[in-house]
Amino acid sequence: MYSKNSIVKCLYWYTKDFQISIDSKDQYFFDIQIESNNDLTDQQLAAIERKLKQEFIDYNLRDIVKKETNTIRELIIAKAFSHGEYDEDPKGDLMDPLGIKFL
Repeated sequence: MYSKNSIVKCLYWYTKDFQISIDSKDQYFFDIQIESNNDLTDQQLAAIERKLKQEFIDYNLRDIVKKETNTIRELIIAKAFSHGEYDEDPKGDLMDPLGIKFL
């Protein structure tokens, strides 16, 4: 359901207050154990559990967006560090960038 990268990135922020272990069962399943460094009430544990579930979704979505936009990010970086190799005027005219305007 969540990538290992998403899980690790999410749980990293809990390492100050919790002891965390992640064991791979296989390529798709992980055994995650989280133990608090402090005594927590049942209400506090429930709130942390709700927050953690939302953060797993958040980090997984970030991972998906990163993968889907990787090519664009690489092109932007290449253009930013180029020495003018990619500087050219865009095709078409500003008012008709796709060239579909009729006379």
